[in-house]
Formats: sequence, C-alpha cells, structure tokens
Amino acid sequence: MARKKRRIKKHYTIAVTSDYSVKKTKYYRSRFNIFRVSLFTTILVVLIGIGLTAFEFYELNQMDSRLKVLKDIISEQDSIIDELGIKKAELTSQNQILNNTLAMAIAEKEKKEEEDAKNHLPSGFPLTGSANIVDISVLDEEAEEPAGYFNYDVGDRYTTDGSKAVEENPIAVFEMSSVSDVVATADGSVIAIKEDELFNRCIMIDHGNGYVTIYRNNSEPKVNIGDNVVRGAILFVGGDENIYLGYQITYNDEYVDPMQVIAIDG
Repeated sequence: MARKKRRIKKHYTIAVTSDYSVKKTKYYRSRFNIFRVSLFTTILVVLIGIGLTAFEFYELNQMDSRLKVLKDIISEQDSIIDELGIKKAELTSQNQILNNTLAMAIAEKEKKEEEDAKNHLPSGFPLTGSANIVDISVLDEEAEEPAGYFNYDVGDRYTTDGSKAVEENPIAVFEMSSVSDVVATADGSVIAIKEDELFNRCIMIDHGNGYVTIYRNNSEPKVNIGDNVVRGAILFVGGDENIYLGYQITYNDEYVDPMQVIAIDG
C-alpha cells in the first residue's frame, strides 16, 4: 500500500532587529497562504480594474452630456445667427428703402426749393395782356411830353426819392395795348403802398431773395401791406383811363434794368 505523501507547510519568520542591542531582536512568525494571497491580489486588481472602467464610463457619460449640452448651445447659437442674418437682410432692405426715400425726399426738396426760388425771381411779365414799352432812356432834356407818359416834361427828370429814374434808377414804362391788369411778377410780400407823384399809386413787393419790385399805376391797389402774393396776383385793375405802368426792380437795394430780369423768363 502506497504511503500518502505528506504535504509540508512552509512557514515564514520575520525578524526585527535593533542596531543597539541584539537582545532586543524580536521575532514575528507568520504563516502565508500563497493561494489566498494570489486570490486576494487578483480580486483586488479586478476590483480596481472594474472601478477604473466604471470611472472611465462615468467620465465618458459626463463628456457625452457635456458634448450634448455644447451641441445644443451651438445649435441654439446657429439658430440665433440665422435669425440675425434674416434680420440683417430685412434691415438692409429697410435701410435701402429709407435711403431711396431719403434720396427722393432730398430730390423733391431740392426741386421744390428750385421751383420756389424760380417763383420768387421777378422774371414774369407785370401785365396780363400785351403792351408797348415806352423807352425813356432815349429822351433828352428838350423833349416835351413823351407819348403816354402822363405829360411829364422829360424822362430823365423822373425822380424817386430825389434820384434820376433813367440815369440812376432804371424804369420800364408800359403802355397797355389792350385792357390789362397789373400783376405781381413773382411770389413775395407787400412791404409798402405809397402815393406816387406821376402815377398816383406805388406798390412795393419784397421777394425775399434780395429782389424788390415796384409797380406804379393810376388806380386803387387791390392788396394791402403785409399781404403775401404769388406770381400773377392782381395788384391794380386796368381800364380805359388807366393804361400805363411804371415798373422798377431793385436787387440788394440797387436798381437794375427790369427788362434784363424779365428776359430771364424768355
């Protein structure tokens, strides 16, 4: 009968010694089970591995959550950018419309100002009908009673405020060839209505641009001081006994030849 082999148990002794005395050396005896130690170590390593794996999964889940949040933020920002792009396009369109409207308004304003300036320029004809022009600039001091000029003795002796009408203060004298009314030659404001030595009445209109027109006639004025008038407004009513008009223009208080200003309107 075979003898059963006896298993020999191994024992391990740990000695703790002191540098000062050998007598103080202590001995510790412990028994280690290699299988158990290996099993415990394996289990510990597995647990650590599981823990690390779980931690990595947790971190991955956290990263996924963060990525999802970031994607949502990016998606929201992209949506905001798209909305801003649409609003920008709308604002650009509105701005273009406003620019066009502004350009049209400026053009309309400039056109109105141009028309207003034209309307205030005394370039119109001062009568509603046709008339002959009496040229008093060619009269000399020996002439007597120029035709249709209220029988005053000489043209260059006609005075306004003591100055000679022809030499210093040009005047255009119109003799109506048909019954006509005296009208304003431009828009303006009536600043004076005076008695006139030769024509009986005198109306002065300020046109607001340096020009003042003077109308001398033998009838009752149809306007009052302070009235705003437009081109063509009736100032005097013509008739059989009222066929003459003395017309003068000043620019910045200096008399100018009225026929040159009338010629501007063609």
